Amino acid sequence: MMFLNPEENLFHVHTFRCRHADEVPDDVYVKKAIEMGVKSIWFTDHAPFPENPFGYRMMYDELDEYLDTLSEFKDIYKNQIDIHIGLEAEYFPSYDKDGYYQQLKADERLDLLLLGQHMAQTDEGGYTFSWDKEKLDRDEAGALGKAICQGIESGYFDIVAHPDRSFRRKKHWDDDMADISENIISTAGKHGLILEQNETSKRHKHHYWEEFWKMNEGRCQIVIGLDAHSPEELVKIRREKLCTRV
Repeated sequence: MMFLNPEENLFHVHTFRCRHADEVPDDVYVKKAIEMGVKSIWFTDHAPFPENPFGYRMMYDELDEYLDTLSEFKDIYKNQIDIHIGLEAEYFPSYDKDGYYQQLKADERLDLLLLGQHMAQTDEGGYTFSWDKEKLDRDEAGALGKAICQGIESGYFDIVAHPDRSFRRKKHWDDDMADISENIISTAGKHGLILEQNETSKRHKHHYWEEFWKMNEGRCQIVIGLDAHSPEELVKIRREKLCTRV
């Protein structure tokens, strides 16, 4: 099952605002996509959070500029390509209580929210990135899996980005990973969310797990995501995907 054909659509594209992508204007991605002859490009840059507590993402005061710029491009390039505007965001209970996700969902400039759980909020109100290596190796996968399920159940998100990247610190598949995977897949299925099979994850050791996707066979719908951070990656990652298709 596939939500978007990767031959015709470029899903999961970042911009310079995330501070770990190429420093190029947004229209460079758009023009590259038009040159490639695809139907659509889906921008999903890392969402900022009020007071900017996290690194490697846009600043909160850049959010309106991001949404307005891409909205303008939607109109400028409407006869050449469909441009979709999204944000890749983690789910944090404290920001839910403060109404931040409701604010994003109410913004008519946004087409979708992509749940990308790179870290999780702890019961004490801190974040998993503050844990030591031993605790991260032992407990991060469970914490991310729990947060993903909470995010799905919140009703704010449309697609779950790279769910199997929750196991990035694991070396071998085990029963705990299977249990976490089952919770994610069954929760996504219950709420009708799409799961992203991330092409960039395949380029990093332990970020992509075939076992997870075998568990999902015939269950949740899948979208192929590039996770591109440069115009060149639009071409390179997509070509790699298409060359490996059966």
